[in-house]
Amino acid sequence: MIANWPKHIVAVILTGIALIVSVVLFLHFSNIGEEEIEEMNWNFAEELEEDKPEIEAAADPGVVTVDMKGAVMRPGVYQLHEGSRVFEAIESAGGLLPDAFGDGINLAQLLVDEMVIYVPYLGEEEIPLTMGAETQSSNVAGAKISLNKASQAELETLPGIGPAKAEAILSYREEQGAFQSVEELMNVSGIGPKSFEKLQELVTVQ
Repeated sequence: MIANWPKHIVAVILTGIALIVSVVLFLHFSNIGEEEIEEMNWNFAEELEEDKPEIEAAADPGVVTVDMKGAVMRPGVYQLHEGSRVFEAIESAGGLLPDAFGDGINLAQLLVDEMVIYVPYLGEEEIPLTMGAETQSSNVAGAKISLNKASQAELETLPGIGPAKAEAILSYREEQGAFQSVEELMNVSGIGPKSFEKLQELVTVQ
């Protein structure tokens, strides 16, 4: 039947069929290209997510290294996040031994880099807790803070002493020379009798 059609009609029909096939093939391969692009974008997003922890890890706060000694389960050197307290260092070392004299240390004291924390045993209450410290000032938990050697960070571990008062103590020390007595601390701006009552048993001029 088709053979009896005029040639120009057959040509039009064949051209139409070819056009339809071309459009179908074009749409098919276009969809494949879009899927490949979406897959590439997805893979790239996954790579970014995988790299994200490394970036966040690089932004982690600094660490302090402390030396745990005495009546703890696992004495040794530990690294903790800056701003950690003595009790967290003790937890990292496995906790206190049953015969530890826990009342001999300040669990709330801020950790300082290169700090030596000596936890005394029962019966060692009178042993100086500065034993084993290798830093200039007294960095052992429970030991007194030296007004003449302490850094600003160490001074800020004292109750009621923030950055401003710690800086005032350092300025007084630079301008007036070494503290001759603990009572001289009341000459520092911002430290009155009430503040001194909280500090007098925690500081020394040694």
